[in-house]
Amino acid sequence: MDKVLLIMRRFFASVMAFILSFIPFSGGKGNGSEEDVTLKVAIVSDVHIDRRLPVGQAALINCYKDMNMLSPDAVAVLGDLTNYGDYATLERFFELTEKYVDPDISKLIISGNHDIGHAKEADGARTNPEALQDFMDLCNERLGYETQTPYYTLEVNGYHFICLNDESEDNWDHPEYSDEAIAFLDAELASYAVNGMPVFVLMHVPLSGIHGEENYYPDGGVEEPWNTQIRKTMEKYRNVFCLTGHFHKGLSNNPDTPTYTEKNGVHYLNLTSYLMPNWPADLAVNGLGFVMEVTQNSVTFRCRNYYLHNWYGNFTYTSLLEKD
Repeated sequence: MDKVLLIMRRFFASVMAFILSFIPFSGGKGNGSEEDVTLKVAIVSDVHIDRRLPVGQAALINCYKDMNMLSPDAVAVLGDLTNYGDYATLERFFELTEKYVDPDISKLIISGNHDIGHAKEADGARTNPEALQDFMDLCNERLGYETQTPYYTLEVNGYHFICLNDESEDNWDHPEYSDEAIAFLDAELASYAVNGMPVFVLMHVPLSGIHGEENYYPDGGVEEPWNTQIRKTMEKYRNVFCLTGHFHKGLSNNPDTPTYTEKNGVHYLNLTSYLMPNWPADLAVNGLGFVMEVTQNSVTFRCRNYYLHNWYGNFTYTSLLEKD
């Protein structure tokens, strides 16, 4: 029965994605004070496209068009770019991103478990390391990255985004990270989390014990020892923001299942699934993401429905930056 319900939810989400992709754009650049914003990033996660299904691709194109209209400095997609991890779909994701995101907008892309761990079961099955290498090659070829490792830093308007991709050999849904990746995270934060500057860590799977996954997705977060290593590393520095996806839990202001929270000085935001069903929460519809606006003194996340081209003010989160 659970499997039938999941199939029905996925079918309904796909149909709604197709219908909503034809809703006309409403215009408007956002809710922030544009003259004060020094960085604007449009963010989604879990777009789950499939090269054989035009509905999800249409939804992604619609998302990118709406993002372009907001004139962000960067677009971020936090993993699960594909649904089944096959190479042809991964390549299609990069083709759509290259074609439909305005060329002067930076692209901040990381992989998810469906792109890496699930590739072993896809058409043209590949191992986790092979799928990861394909992802990195396409980032370099299509988006102009220059990385030889699964961990890298991207800069936009002087702000730094540290990207951590899964390095597991054969894990399906739980990422693993090398000692080199943890050391890289520490060194990059030491270099850039200075003078009150915020630094952003992009991962697909959230850390355990942060967003209350024990209440709806037991054991769904990053496992040990990497969970503690990453958390403790980030806690050494000020103004660190960790952005993730994966949980498909919708949006919640409930302290037991928070979308946005701060723990031991680190700020955490968990994105909903853009295309696939979200678990029931305060708001569990599809098409949701955030627009991040950074000023000299604060970081604000504003929830946006990229299907409907409108805002949800009750899911706006602002953090003041700690200064010297």
